[in-house]
Parts: sequence; structure tokens; C-alpha cells
Amino acid sequence: MRIYNAYIVSLILAAGLVNAILASLGQSELEVYFIINIVVYLVITLLYTYFNPRARRTLNTIGIVLSAGFIVIVALKVVEILSG
Repeated sequence: MRIYNAYIVSLILAAGLVNAILASLGQSELEVYFIINIVVYLVITLLYTYFNPRARRTLNTIGIVLSAGFIVIVALKVVEILSG
């Protein structure tokens, strides 16, 4: 199996497992799903360091965009908590 295929299969299995666990625990907030899936994506992407530079640059760009989404969600939650 090529490294790209292993990477994609790992992402699919991890996301499916995490989402199944969250659903079985009764989690209903979309933000929690988004944040946990971002963390899973970043961890798995860090484990696959053997990509060529072009693929690595693309994955880093995706990671930056997802991290920005994470920061926006955290900022909104902080504002919500502070405003009461």
C-alpha cells in the first residue's frame, strides 16, 4: 500500500471511530465534533512525515485553515461565556 493510500485510510478510520464514539456518548454539539476531528487530522498528518514537499505544503495549508477554524470556535465560546 502506498503511503498516500495509508494516510487516507488512516484518516477515514480515525474520523469514523471518533465520530462513532462521540455519537454513542450522546454528544450533540457540532463544535465538539469539529474540534476533535481537527485534532485527529493534525495528529495523523504529523505521523505521516514522508510526503514529498508539494504534498507536505498542501497538507500544512489545510492544517492552517483548520486551525484558524478552531481558533474562531474557541473565541466564540469565550465570548459566549463572558457575555453570560
